[in-house]
Amino acid sequence: MNLKTHNHINAKTTKRFKLYKSGKLWLVAGVTFCSFVGSAIINDQIAHADTVTVAKTATTVTRTTVSADSKTSNDSASSDTVSTTANKVANTASNIAHQPNSATTNLNTSQAATATSSTTTKAASSILSQADSETANSNTSQAVTATSSAATEAVSSAANQTGQKVSSSNNKSHEATAHTTSAASGSINQVSSTAIKSATSTENTNKATSVASNAAKHQATTTKKADLNLTTVTASTPETDVWTIGDTTRPRVDVVDVASYQSAMTQSDYNKLKAAGVKTVIIKTTEGTGYTNPVALAQAKMANAAGLNVDFYHYATFNTADTAQMEATNMANFLVKNNVSKKVLLFADMEDAKTYTVNATANLNTFWSVLNALGYRNHGVYTSNTYLYRDAVIKTVGQSRVWRAQYPYTPSANNLWNTDDGAWQFSSTALLPSGSDYTGYIDVSICYNGLTEDSAGTNTFSTPNEFVNQYHWEGNKLYFYGSNGQPITGFRHYGNNKLEYYGSDHAQYRNRYLTAANNQLYYFGSNGDAITGLRHYANNKLEYYGTDHIQYRNRYATVGNNKLYYFGSNGDAISGLRHYGDNKLEFYGTDHIQYRNRYYTAAKNKLYYFGDNGDAITGLRHYGNNKLEYYGADHVQYRNRYATVNNQLYYFGSNGDAITGLRHYGNNKLEYYGADHVQYRNRYYTAAKNKLYYFGGNGDAITGLRHYGNNKLEFYGTDHIQYRNRYVTVGNHRYYFGSNGDAVSTNQPQTEADIIGSMRVAQKAQQIVTVVQNGGSTATLKLWQKQGNTWRNLLTSSSRIGNGGIGNSHEGN
Repeated sequence: MNLKTHNHINAKTTKRFKLYKSGKLWLVAGVTFCSFVGSAIINDQIAHADTVTVAKTATTVTRTTVSADSKTSNDSASSDTVSTTANKVANTASNIAHQPNSATTNLNTSQAATATSSTTTKAASSILSQADSETANSNTSQAVTATSSAATEAVSSAANQTGQKVSSSNNKSHEATAHTTSAASGSINQVSSTAIKSATSTENTNKATSVASNAAKHQATTTKKADLNLTTVTASTPETDVWTIGDTTRPRVDVVDVASYQSAMTQSDYNKLKAAGVKTVIIKTTEGTGYTNPVALAQAKMANAAGLNVDFYHYATFNTADTAQMEATNMANFLVKNNVSKKVLLFADMEDAKTYTVNATANLNTFWSVLNALGYRNHGVYTSNTYLYRDAVIKTVGQSRVWRAQYPYTPSANNLWNTDDGAWQFSSTALLPSGSDYTGYIDVSICYNGLTEDSAGTNTFSTPNEFVNQYHWEGNKLYFYGSNGQPITGFRHYGNNKLEYYGSDHAQYRNRYLTAANNQLYYFGSNGDAITGLRHYANNKLEYYGTDHIQYRNRYATVGNNKLYYFGSNGDAISGLRHYGDNKLEFYGTDHIQYRNRYYTAAKNKLYYFGDNGDAITGLRHYGNNKLEYYGADHVQYRNRYATVNNQLYYFGSNGDAITGLRHYGNNKLEYYGADHVQYRNRYYTAAKNKLYYFGGNGDAITGLRHYGNNKLEFYGTDHIQYRNRYVTVGNHRYYFGSNGDAVSTNQPQTEADIIGSMRVAQKAQQIVTVVQNGGSTATLKLWQKQGNTWRNLLTSSSRIGNGGIGNSHEGN
């Protein structure tokens, strides 16, 4: 796959790098590195590109000076031997390191020859010095010959064992437009940064070789330490490590993988792959959450037509469970839309650095779970040794289902790697068999255990007719397959106003909400049907769904026996007071039912009454047996306060009822409320025992004189009761008020009965005896008896005052 990005058939800016292509100084630096780590293989990030741009090979010249011990101080053949050995080393290095250098090839050979870095010199010297100790007793030519041999073997060994895929960065997505080489170690970085520039022609190469030979011939060899000047020259080659499928010296090609970059492949090309022994084509379907290979379907059908098995892969970028589910859904949409068989083998391409997370295992398992739910349970993982969470992602499928990428410099049929895996991708620069229409590079793999063939064969596309227009359980998830045999998504109306919903993963919603267009909310019950009516949930919460299954919000619902509910903006039935409209108020109990024709006592003992329409009342309310209460503009019942309605005054007591009768208040104040609860004003009231009150214009019972009518006058005591048949002195005037309460006129004689009635003792007595002196010792005695409000004389007798008493009168007279 070689960095499975989708820069959609724009291959101009995409490059593929291997260790054998990473720069001319990899030759010497690689030898040095192998010297230290015992020919260990250098691993780097995989670069799983869908297309490869071939870099042209340039020429590199490296000059290294090495000193060797020699017993012979004068050796006439030394110069020739040194020259010959230098050329051999140069030629050997050239044959091994024949790869393009990314550096600009502007310098000529002579400039390149003088641009050798000190790091390169040290690297070559380190290896070549191994021959010093072995040839200490030999002459200079022997030392140089041994050194040349050691260097050749070391260089050859390093170059053949370090052929790994090298990424231009941690990963490559479909937005990448260019790649740069990444180094394997600090010392190699130093080599790369100081690398000499490549030569540009064979002519310059020959000049460089000549310069190297002449320099070697002129070295002095008469001293104990002979200086050896080595010049390494790489040979110029048009293409590196390019070979044709069918080459028996290479590992067997069982699998090729393609993406949109191979869209130019024809049916004939797939037929040639089949004829060359290829068994399987692995095709990129999707990447991330939104990209789909536009030619995947056509590629798969051509592969099937050629008799090739087809597998699919998805290029992963997820690093959370949510994005893993979204990416799986992206792949699933391709599979379901195109009726892909449930038997097809699916790979997750785990190479992008975006997927690096300690939750790599869990995320990939989430990815698999979405596909599992749809019946796509045949899984494998594509990765490499240098993927940071390699073991974590392999754990999701097991090593036998791993398709591993690792590129040797020269893939060989006699040197197979990763044989414990399911398959090994060993090259991305293979060519189709001769005569093919497509002439670009292609990725190739060998399969060890039949993994890639464990798929649907040439039956990649099928319709599960056994599930047409019916339900099907897969695990604990329910799917409905439509008339085309594919699991549906979205709403499904059925039966008598029944409704169900299937998510993007095609699984039926159960015991969960769905917010659809226009913010309409549905709830699907345990049987998968969208509910209607009331739904109690959580801690005394209540919601309502109409006959259209949509949740009520900001609206009323009447349920059952005329029970009214109101559902707020969040869909929950409200409780408590609700103000609405123009100073309207309603109340909903803890059962969420609206109060009607009932009281509600709120905080601070505030009492409300809600009428038969559910609204809290204002104004007077008659109830019970001539009872009356009053509610203010705030709907709160009046207590211990007045209310004026239509200029009539009411007083509501501590229980909220309007009072009747006398009410004493303030500092000896008195008011009266009639049977209609209205306060008396400018009118009389006769209470028990014929007590008469008069209430003035402010409603208070009056005291003192009151002039009224045609020169009439009456008087009310401090107890507010009218005076009758009694005297009263007001100021310097003395008044007498008759039996009707009016003051007697001063020009009218006052009767003896009037006098008797005005006496203080007469207020409580029923009989009175009066003795009126006539003069001297004689007097008139009278017996008076109260009849109603009038005093009557029952007995009159002469009497004496003083000695002799009352004369001859006796009891009974």
